[in-house]
Amino acid sequence: MLALMLRPFDRIAELAVRRGFADAGIEIGGTRPWDVRVRDPRFFARLARNPGLQLGETYMDGLWDCDALDDLIYRLFASGIAGAADRGPAFVLRNTLARLRNHQARSRAREVATAHYDLDAALYRAMLDDSLTYTCAYFRDANDTLAEAQRNKLRMICDKLALRPGETLLDIGCGFGGLAAFAAEHYGVRVLGVTNSKHHCEVASRFGATLPVEIRLMDYRDLPRLQQRFDKIASIEMIEAVGPKNYAAYFGIAHACLAEGGRFLVQSFISNTSQFVCNEWFDRYIFPNGVSPSFAQLGMATEATFGAPKDVHDLGAHYAPTLRAWDRNLRAAWPHLAGRRYDERFRRMWHFYLKSMEGVFRAEELRLCQIVYTKGRVGEIRRRDV
Repeated sequence: MLALMLRPFDRIAELAVRRGFADAGIEIGGTRPWDVRVRDPRFFARLARNPGLQLGETYMDGLWDCDALDDLIYRLFASGIAGAADRGPAFVLRNTLARLRNHQARSRAREVATAHYDLDAALYRAMLDDSLTYTCAYFRDANDTLAEAQRNKLRMICDKLALRPGETLLDIGCGFGGLAAFAAEHYGVRVLGVTNSKHHCEVASRFGATLPVEIRLMDYRDLPRLQQRFDKIASIEMIEAVGPKNYAAYFGIAHACLAEGGRFLVQSFISNTSQFVCNEWFDRYIFPNGVSPSFAQLGMATEATFGAPKDVHDLGAHYAPTLRAWDRNLRAAWPHLAGRRYDERFRRMWHFYLKSMEGVFRAEELRLCQIVYTKGRVGEIRRRDV
């Protein structure tokens, strides 16, 4: 009886899904690279119920395939279909609840570290360049390799901060330590990197072992206990884990830790709208409790401390080639990784993550900006972008 009751919904769901894809110029069963090949008819009902979660989850489960996921996602967002679907009833409920609860409170701070950053080092070594830099690269030239593009980015950060030999640099959310090691080696500064990921801490400590670099396993909220001031501060794609309810405190801590005349560079995903949660699939499988700030949220958070930024630089166009390179590296290395802890569902999850984010940045649904704040009067911000 239940099956008979579900059949009308299944047919309605299939029609709705086909119509939605068609509005974005995507054909189910078509032959173009961005067209969808459905392998299991359950795909339609699952997607219709909650597209923000089920587009990725049904791909992980092998219910459908597509030769060019980035093209597919680009078309869904560029047409407006994905944006409307991703902000349906499920999103509204999650966003409302997140306004009432601090999803990035100290008690939940390690969830993303455990779920995402503390994975087997072999995965990241296979995917990233030799500096293990897991943030957007900067391709000054179309022929730049991923390693060259990451060095371009690290050098640009150091130049914008105007690092000088003997200065101190605080790296909030130091990752695997690529920036800390680069700044210490090439700019002669002493660096303190902080992270709440045990894996990051271990790798970054080895990276900077022969340099004036110290890595500490600690929450950014504990920085005031150090009672130290730093000449410069950087925080590269870490604020996405801070959360809207904590933005003001985060900037307040950075302001208190920064010496007079210092510079604070934040590299961040930037959302076109102010929200308290991200896409449900991304939240569940990739970056728990993560959310990208809007410029409006950043403006409110910095009013009492840094005020208006000194410089804003949009690097969003460089994320698509970065993600493309990561995916290419991971696909090439997969035969060696598959025998470890990773199964086919994990492979499809990671591929969907990288290629869908490539499509999101191509559609400019998200931006990626370097933002320089200053404490007191400083000189011109030097950009290495020509």
